[in-house]
Amino acid sequence: MHQHVSDAPNKTVKGWERFPRLFRYLIRTRFSHHVVHHRRTFKQDHITQFRSEAEREALDLELATHGAHGEIIRRSNYAVRLHGSGSLVFVAPLLPAIPLAAMLLGSAGVVGVCLTLALPPLFSQFIHPYLHMPHERAVREAPSITAWLLKRTYFRAMARNHYMHHRYVASNFNLVLGADHLRRRYRAPSAADLAEMQRLGLRID
Repeated sequence: MHQHVSDAPNKTVKGWERFPRLFRYLIRTRFSHHVVHHRRTFKQDHITQFRSEAEREALDLELATHGAHGEIIRRSNYAVRLHGSGSLVFVAPLLPAIPLAAMLLGSAGVVGVCLTLALPPLFSQFIHPYLHMPHERAVREAPSITAWLLKRTYFRAMARNHYMHHRYVASNFNLVLGADHLRRRYRAPSAADLAEMQRLGLRID
């Protein structure tokens, strides 16, 4: 979903736009994530959402032309967190796996599937905002449980993986580590990438 909807290529979006009512939510999802989160914000670098207040105000004016959807994007801190119907669009594609697991795996399988499917929205809501901060600032500003998680090796690796997704948008899609390896979408950081992460205050160990 992240690759083929949230970061869908322009050719795909042009196809959707031929049937705007049918593909309405896919178009909106791609706009909020790829256009706003990747292109209209964090232009300076991975940890600077806006270069000036004027830049933020210009985006707010643009989002005002998108009605309720624009307001959802604004209240989600410009697609940094989940908010409103954007949360439903994010979660909805995962839901059919639950009855499928019940049929194939039984009750224990449903519990395992639900726990696994809960990770992407939970990480997007509670971890993702801090992946766009220098490590020390993230630990200082996050709630105590989140700060404890951010110090762990897994979440430091998640921060590096997410940096790579923003720098190379066709790779490193997942906050759940390992999935990009399985899908052959993982890109390892180069020495230059690691140097830039270090400059920005991300932990590279």
